[in-house]
Amino acid sequence: MPKTGTFSHISLSVSDYDNGKKYYNFLLADLLGYKKVMEHPYYTMWTLSSGECVCISPGNKTPHHKQNPGLHHLAFNVGTHEEIDQFYEKIVKFHEENKDLTGCTILDKPALYPQYGEGYYAVFFTDSDNIKLELAYTPNYH
Repeated sequence: MPKTGTFSHISLSVSDYDNGKKYYNFLLADLLGYKKVMEHPYYTMWTLSSGECVCISPGNKTPHHKQNPGLHHLAFNVGTHEEIDQFYEKIVKFHEENKDLTGCTILDKPALYPQYGEGYYAVFFTDSDNIKLELAYTPNYH
């Protein structure tokens, strides 16, 4: 398969690097199957076997808002409705057990979103910096 135009990596700045590593290790490694491949004082990287990478690095304390220029939200593919429901329960539990990670919020519980396409099923939530995240099942996009 040609690599031209495919997703390579995304790098996010986080206001609290230790909290960011904790949150994204849960999301990426524990839920989505990424492997942490690098951790330095200036960035941490997780990757899938197919090559896509997510990195975080220390940033400033300016709050993120999806309406500002830049990243609106980051969505990850999930294979089934059932997986999203299972991941949702784990995200809720993680948020409850890690109240020190302020800003972590469930925005919309798992549901069908026909306005985004037939069969589109997703859950929306935020990380500790209020970056909007999504887990999505998109059967008609592939």
